Amino acid sequence: MAAGPWYSGSGIGDANIAVAARTIQIALDESVKNKEIMGHPVMLDLMARDTGLGQLMGELGVSISLATVGTGKLAAKAEGTEATPTNWSVANSATVSPARRAWARDVSDYASSLQNSLLTGELSPNEIAVMTLDGLGAWVNDIVDRMAALFASATYEIGTTGTALTWSPLNEGVVAFKNRGAGRGPGLGLISAKGVNDLNSDSLSLGGGFQFSPEAAAGISRLQDGAFVGSRNGIDWYLNSELDADGADTLGGVISNGSFLMKHQRVALPSNADMVLDAGWYTQEMRRPGGGINRVETVSYNAIGILEQSRYAAVRYKTA
Repeated sequence: MAAGPWYSGSGIGDANIAVAARTIQIALDESVKNKEIMGHPVMLDLMARDTGLGQLMGELGVSISLATVGTGKLAAKAEGTEATPTNWSVANSATVSPARRAWARDVSDYASSLQNSLLTGELSPNEIAVMTLDGLGAWVNDIVDRMAALFASATYEIGTTGTALTWSPLNEGVVAFKNRGAGRGPGLGLISAKGVNDLNSDSLSLGGGFQFSPEAAAGISRLQDGAFVGSRNGIDWYLNSELDADGADTLGGVISNGSFLMKHQRVALPSNADMVLDAGWYTQEMRRPGGGINRVETVSYNAIGILEQSRYAAVRYKTA
């Protein structure tokens, strides 16, 4: 049976079947891969920096300045001779201004009333529980999508345009990271299925000890590992579907701590709002447009930008 929006009047026919209660379960889709990286240390560091900035104090955005500390070098000076002071070097690295981003679902009064007594299964019959889970997914998908979009603005790139991905440029990229001073803590790598298959093919072609090394074997990962496809040189690689194309190339990325700046402005719902959820990073409010329809709106005020180019790199490889 054709169905309309979840829990809407047009979708009620699917649930209102007299012969038996219906079961609705969560469908598998590619956005599951976004949720898998949210617990990675790089993402937790990003969110911790966001929280540490505090709330905006009468300004529309926040700016981060980077100071070069410990870059000087002692020089020979004769006894009784003063050293000439060297000024600090401070660069304004990034400015972000949180803006409103929203996602909404309709809830029919009539559908809700009937389905609450009919539905069983993985999803709660209570539409509020469903909307809460749906809102979390919308927020996560938006964050990962906009983070992946920043790979197109990377100063540093790993790989070559129009060329399948191999281990050699990835290994060289890690050395380049370390040479720039980055690399403290684990790295997070986002890659497509095509990129992983390219690396697997390269592992087989190299043969010998490399082909059977634990790191290379991890690329042919176990099914129960989900989107995680293994670690090499301190980078945890995850399959992702938010990666953008640049001509005939796919742009993946390697991210280390301090690559990006994210800022959420917490906007608490007023007392007269019909609040569904206040998760800090986003809120959910139920509105009443009319006609026996409730609208659950998920809203977040946030922005994402590049903090320091030296701490991340795009991974470029031929899409097909």
